[in-house]
Amino acid sequence: MNEILLITPPDKIFNQNQSILLVYPSQNIKTGLQNLLAELQFSYNVYIYDCEYKEEHDIDWLLTVSKFSDVTILDIDNCQSTIRDLCSYLVSLPNTYWLTNSENSVYNKLSSNRIYDLDFLENKLGGNFEKE
Repeated sequence: MNEILLITPPDKIFNQNQSILLVYPSQNIKTGLQNLLAELQFSYNVYIYDCEYKEEHDIDWLLTVSKFSDVTILDIDNCQSTIRDLCSYLVSLPNTYWLTNSENSVYNKLSSNRIYDLDFLENKLGGNFEKE
């Protein structure tokens, strides 16, 4: 049986699980990830950065977790302005996959990891599914 650990700032977990960071995920992304991980045979750390208020932001935590996560999913359209200032940096990281509704995004110049859904994760996270 797999285990999914949900982690928010300021906490960090240092174990052998693969780690996924969600930055301002939409409800569709959260639900899609939950459904996908429920079918996988492994345990995962899921970090969620979704601060409502400016005084809650922990930029150091976000930058640290984005560096050690196996996959970062950045929903640019949902980011608050404080985090939008960091989007270029986050998009440039090779483990970051990003979403936006903008058709002519400058982020296309920084990374080809634009996604529209979570279908890519199946192979990225091991792809060992045990269908019931």
